Amino acid sequence: MDLSGVGKRYAVALFNAALSEDVLDQVHGDLTSFAKLIVDEPAFRVFLASHRVSSDEKHDLIMTAISERASGLFVKFVLLLINKKRIDEFAKNRFEDILDPFEALYQEHNRILRVNVVTALPMDAELERKTRETIERRTGKSAKIEKHIDPRIIGGMVLIAGGQIIDGSIRSQLAELRQELLEARVN
Repeated sequence: MDLSGVGKRYAVALFNAALSEDVLDQVHGDLTSFAKLIVDEPAFRVFLASHRVSSDEKHDLIMTAISERASGLFVKFVLLLINKKRIDEFAKNRFEDILDPFEALYQEHNRILRVNVVTALPMDAELERKTRETIERRTGKSAKIEKHIDPRIIGGMVLIAGGQIIDGSIRSQLAELRQELLEARVN
């Protein structure tokens, strides 16, 4: 059962409700923590995903586990998923069908740009700061940098953000030079 469309509708509804009740940051934290709990605690995920466990038992567990920690809106949201018999499929998928579209909406609303930065060696604090400042200056958004190491790029960096790739790696520059040399005519 493909829930990506359904998950997105639930994410949009939760986002809009959180925005209208002025609890967006708290609900974002609640959703992120809940999804992490489902990933980190397989028994919890199995319990929520089980068709053998009644809605009442799931309801009771949610009330015990998160009602004191999470916002009232988020608790109501999870209970709604239980009542609508959707919690099982979303739990099986580790809540990604709701979390991913909600996260995209949250980042857009807060003008956050997630940038994957790939370097051959770990970035030092100064290079990370300069990279962040450059990205923020050029985009007008707050940059959330996720660092990755890939020694195959030899040097430089590759930036991946918003579906765009900016390849400033030595590897790509060498590949371009190689192609130019292969295409050059010898007189």
